[in-house]
Amino acid sequence: MLHEIVARPSVKLRMLHWCNRAALFASTLFISEWGLYGAFRCPFVVPFVSCQNCPVITCPGQMSRLFWGFWGVWLAVALFFGRAFCGWLCPGSLVNRALALNPLRFKANPPGISSYKWTKYLMLAAGLTIWFVMGQPRVNVPLRIGEFWPSVWLTWEHAFPMWQLRLVIMVAILALGLGVLMCWCRFACPFGAALELVRRFSFFRFYKTQECNDCDQCKRACLMRTRPDEENCTNCGDCVGSCPKDCIRFGIKPGSKA
Repeated sequence: MLHEIVARPSVKLRMLHWCNRAALFASTLFISEWGLYGAFRCPFVVPFVSCQNCPVITCPGQMSRLFWGFWGVWLAVALFFGRAFCGWLCPGSLVNRALALNPLRFKANPPGISSYKWTKYLMLAAGLTIWFVMGQPRVNVPLRIGEFWPSVWLTWEHAFPMWQLRLVIMVAILALGLGVLMCWCRFACPFGAALELVRRFSFFRFYKTQECNDCDQCKRACLMRTRPDEENCTNCGDCVGSCPKDCIRFGIKPGSKA
């Protein structure tokens, strides 16, 4: 029988939450520079997937160990823990959590916002189309030297409209995170959408037992505004301890086909 994390306030519960934050910080320190290059200087429309063909020699993605290590970890986590990469290792998650700290954000979902969960799949479809159908075109002139941010400005000045549009959309959606909790992670991230497609087939997960009475205390505790083992659940464990019926567990879900 796999060890189960029981949803009650305890030292182990606090340790779980602190371990989650520590893992996010450590991962961000390790790969955030690559993330910045991918967002602001990658010459391709779809970042992080064509690093071995990229002329930006200062980008950390040029390191084969980082590139293949990242995607190896991503696939392994997806197989065993579903979307846990989003909840435990993604620098974007930490950025969105930081944006959620501002006092102007919506305390609950704005009316109708849950109807737009499909948009992340649209972003995934667009990325796959650009990558495989359009041949992942290079749409800026990336050969810039000097400090990072001045190079970003030069890249913007000489980029094609498709690259500029990608950057504007990304920054705009991130800015929406000031009002809508985890806006990028919930509604726009194509990598998160890919993980969402395989989440239900993963081995280990947080899940609700049959004692759940749908009080949604777990949903209110979750920044992704979801419940264990439902859409957008990242296995972060923030919901653990919120359930008054003590019915949140971790492991292989009974009756699961995984």
